[in-house]
Amino acid sequence: MLIMPTPLIPLNLSMILSAISKLEATVGLMIAKYAPIVIKTLGEHLPKIIQLVEAVSLVANVLKPNDKVEDLGAKAMAADRKPEEFNQINDYINYLRNEVEVDEATLSQDPIDKTVRQAIGTSIALKALGNELNTDISLPFLSKVSELGLESKVILEIIKSYAKSGLTPDDVEAYIDGDLTLDESKKHSNILVDAYHNAYPSMTSQEIEQAVMKDF
Repeated sequence: MLIMPTPLIPLNLSMILSAISKLEATVGLMIAKYAPIVIKTLGEHLPKIIQLVEAVSLVANVLKPNDKVEDLGAKAMAADRKPEEFNQINDYINYLRNEVEVDEATLSQDPIDKTVRQAIGTSIALKALGNELNTDISLPFLSKVSELGLESKVILEIIKSYAKSGLTPDDVEAYIDGDLTLDESKKHSNILVDAYHNAYPSMTSQEIEQAVMKDF
């Protein structure tokens, strides 16, 4: 069973963003620009998204069982090298995992410092996941599916199916809320059915359709 990270209490957003901006020289431009987007989009949902990102990244072989995004963030902040110095961001993660050491006992547990580490680590994992799947990971999509209790392998297959379809997973919330046209809803439904078939190959078509209707 996955353990939920410590709940994120309401924080001063400007202080978090300011702290992240000061780390550009250490964590690199890509992460320094993406982490604020993660914070602004996910806000207080970040702890739940961390659980989801770690689980999906594990299924996709981007992270290993003992990897935690907050640890990645802490190591990135202590590292001598940036993601831009590597051919692939997965190589950067291997560098952080194997060559950078951080004494967890010395890390500040101030909520702002902790959130900064989480945002940076989550950004690294999401960039690596997107690189592995050859697509940009939709933050609104992750935020919505984190509420649904889906298995990580299902979420991974949904991301893959959307990447092949040309449609945007940002519209999943509109699909769930019934705000799409009949034709649009059908297209999204087909994507979800395709994803569930890949996640559960032993299930019948009827079982797949029932599962999609139940979950969405």
